[in-house]
Amino acid sequence: MRALSQTVLLLFLAQSLLAKGNVYVQSTKAKLLSQPKLSADGSALAMGEVLSPISEQGLFVQVRTRDQLGWVSKLFVSPLPPGNQIKLGITSNSSEAVVARQRASDFTKTAAARGLSETQKMRVRGEGDQYDFESLRWLESVPFESPIAQSSLTESKVENKPLWEQWFYSSELEVPKETRAEVKLGRSLAARLLKKFPLVRDPELTGYLTGIAARLAAVSSRKDLSFRVGVIESSQINAYACPGGFVLITTASLKKIQSESELAGIIGHEMGHIVLFHNGEFKQSNVFFDILSGLLSPPGGEVVNVATGQVLDEIEKQFFETGRDMKLELEADEAAVGLTSQSGYSPLGLSNYLNTLSRSEGTESFKKTHPDTTIRIAKLIFYESIAGIENEPVPKDRWNDFKSKLKP
Repeated sequence: MRALSQTVLLLFLAQSLLAKGNVYVQSTKAKLLSQPKLSADGSALAMGEVLSPISEQGLFVQVRTRDQLGWVSKLFVSPLPPGNQIKLGITSNSSEAVVARQRASDFTKTAAARGLSETQKMRVRGEGDQYDFESLRWLESVPFESPIAQSSLTESKVENKPLWEQWFYSSELEVPKETRAEVKLGRSLAARLLKKFPLVRDPELTGYLTGIAARLAAVSSRKDLSFRVGVIESSQINAYACPGGFVLITTASLKKIQSESELAGIIGHEMGHIVLFHNGEFKQSNVFFDILSGLLSPPGGEVVNVATGQVLDEIEKQFFETGRDMKLELEADEAAVGLTSQSGYSPLGLSNYLNTLSRSEGTESFKKTHPDTTIRIAKLIFYESIAGIENEPVPKDRWNDFKSKLKP
C-alpha cells in the first residue's frame, strides 16, 4: 500500500514547462526579457497571450511569441489556461455535491468488492480524527483587504482589449479543472495540519496576513487561486505551503519577524512553492483524481478517501522529516525575491529573516527540512542583485502593531 501511495505522489511532481506545451501569460508584470533576469530590458506581454517554451534557465523560461524570442519569469506564466478564481467556502454547487456523494459511494462499493475494511474504504467523512475542517472553513471566511493592483486591473474595460485579453477577462470563464483538483487536496492537507496545530483565531491578524498574500498573488500567474494565510500555535519555527493556496505560519516564526518586508518574504517563499507547482501538477485526467473528486462537497460534508490519505501521508513526511529538494527550496527563495520586488516590498526581507534565524534557537525542525541557511543567504544576495524593482507604492509597515499582540 505504501508503494502505491509513493507511486501516486510521483505522478504529481513538478515537471519542466517544456513538457507542458504552450504556457499562458497571467500577470500584468510579464515581460519578454532580453536576458533571464527581472532587471533585463524587455517589452510588456499581454494578459492571456500564448507563449511557446524553448528552454529553461532557473526561474526563467525562453519563449517564442509573435516571431520573437525572449525570456519570461515562471512567476508570471502558467501551464493552466485562463480561468476564474475559485471561491473558497462555496466551491461546490448543488449538482456538484450530488456527484461528489455519488463518487464517494462508488469508491466505498469498489473498496468493499476488493475486501477492504471499513477504515480502508473511507478514511474520513466530515469531521474526522485527523482533520479539522471547521477551523479551515473559519480561515477561508476571514475577510481581507484586496490589493489595489488587482482591483484596478479588473475595472479596466474589456471591449478595448485584444481578443486574447477579452477571453482572459470573460466572466463566463470557469475555474480550471486542475485548480479544483489542487484545492481539493490542499484543503485536506491544511485541515490535517490544523488538527495537529491549533489555529489562532484572530480575524484582524489573519486578514492582515492574507492581505499581504493577496498583494503578492496579484502580480503572479495564479489568479485562479484565493490564497489564505493562517497562524498556528507551535514553538517550532516553520511555515507550510499546501496546494491550492493555503499557507500556515507558526507563532514561533512570527515572533522572529522584524518588519512587514520580512513577513512578505516568508509568505512569498511559501507562495513560490504553490505558484511554481512544487507540490505537483494536478491533472483532472488522472484516474487518481477521478477517485479524489469525492472530496468536493458542501461544508460539513468533506470526504477524504483512503487513496487521498496516503498521498497526504507522503506530503506530511516531506513537511516534518525529509524536506523538499534543495533545488525547489532555492527556487522558492528566488520566487520570494521576485514577488516582493514586483509588489513594492524590499526584496531583502527573506534574507534578513534568515540572518535572524541563523542566530536563533528553536530552529531544529526548520533546519531539518530546509537547506543550510548560509547557502540560502548567499543565493538570495545574488537573486536580490538581479531583481527588477518596480515603481510600486511602498506598503505601510504595520507589522509592529500586530506583533505586539502575540503571546510571549
